[in-house]
Amino acid sequence: MHTRWHRQLWSFVRTREGVGTLLIAAFSAIALGVVPNMLEKLWDSGWFYLAAFLTAAVIVVLGWVLRRERGVGVVVSLFPQHLTQTSRVTEMRRASQHNHSSTLYVDPRLLSPGNKPLSPADRADLVANLIDARADEYKSSGGDGTITLYPLARMRDGFLLGRRLFSDQHASLSVMHSSRDDAKTVVPGLTLAAHLTHPLTPPQQALIAATLRTSPGHPHPQPVPHPACPPEHRHRLALIVRLTPATAMTDDAVHVAMTGDVRRPTDRTHTGYVLDETNPEATGTPCGAHVIIETSVAQLPETQETFEAVAAHLRHAWSAARDAWKAHSASTTVDTRLFITAPLPITIALGWLTANDSISVVHHDNNLHNTPAPAQATP
Repeated sequence: MHTRWHRQLWSFVRTREGVGTLLIAAFSAIALGVVPNMLEKLWDSGWFYLAAFLTAAVIVVLGWVLRRERGVGVVVSLFPQHLTQTSRVTEMRRASQHNHSSTLYVDPRLLSPGNKPLSPADRADLVANLIDARADEYKSSGGDGTITLYPLARMRDGFLLGRRLFSDQHASLSVMHSSRDDAKTVVPGLTLAAHLTHPLTPPQQALIAATLRTSPGHPHPQPVPHPACPPEHRHRLALIVRLTPATAMTDDAVHVAMTGDVRRPTDRTHTGYVLDETNPEATGTPCGAHVIIETSVAQLPETQETFEAVAAHLRHAWSAARDAWKAHSASTTVDTRLFITAPLPITIALGWLTANDSISVVHHDNNLHNTPAPAQATP
């Protein structure tokens, strides 16, 4: 049975757009009705009518603000279903529905058709295609095409999604951030646009100096060579980025980069890094050098200004380190392995900024982290 017209009307009136429509209709009539009286009383005392007109006009503008198009919000969790953070997904969906005219929720089950998980690259491609389809649909209905992403993902998946989004053209593409301290807090992260490629402004340089470790006289960190690295692997550069309180991550990443060994040399517990997706225990090839970029504060300020400054700095710092290592190692090309722990919008932005560069992100699996070495078989 179809919903009765009066129920449909009541449902519309209760929405943001419905309230805006009522305000525009009612106070436009009031504003227009006051004009003749203002003209009639102009030579008498028109102050009251002028105030009434201005009040009505302001409320008409308020009605327009309530009815204006507010873009599309896309909520996506790239975590496996058993690791999906339900409370954070709920808050992301609530924030999107509050902030935007339309919300697309990408259910994690869509990313595992037939209960067969897609590869990380295929997941990123599917999500980007869903975003494109929703953006096109929204624009065809008269929307402005602005997209705001509400993501939850591991570092590897966020980086790959950023790389994939680079090839899509959107009027505006912003990334929101779920606060580390409070799952109910969703704040603006950053906007993926050309301004991230520009040289840092003085205020941004001040933010970097206040939040990241820097060396006097060096605007960017310098590559640290690994003398024991075989010549055939010397062209590889490890980019180690730690922007969270996970301080042990740096030593683990340096060890894996120098040796290709995913287990710590002291107690043989697993670092969590996986160099071969088919065999988490497999040893990989080492890198010729590493460069470290890490925070100097307990936690980065969760502001758009900070996130955008850091994302732009990472791109410039990596480019400088790549060029320095290319000259030092006399290599024709430099392949980069990225070890990263950072706020997700920054990771997505780094993928977006380096979409056409030779960088592979090293996955970190928390399920493997600190697991002891397998027991040796007794002969």
